[in-house]
Amino acid sequence: MVTAREYKIAKIVAVWRGDDGIHAVPPCGRCREFIRQIDPSNLDTDVVLGPNRTLPLHDLLPANDWPA
Repeated sequence: MVTAREYKIAKIVAVWRGDDGIHAVPPCGRCREFIRQIDPSNLDTDVVLGPNRTLPLHDLLPANDWPA
């Protein structure tokens, strides 16, 4: 995505395959920070956390009001 100069993300899902199937999981902290850094509007990116649960990225970051 980044090598194609695409930086804005509308929705993202991370998955984990366990013995009991595939699960949506929150992106790790490093991934959350990278998503935030590549485009400031990504703070509003929808993060899929399950079949009926989605949160904006800014709700998954402990503090997201860094100076410009």
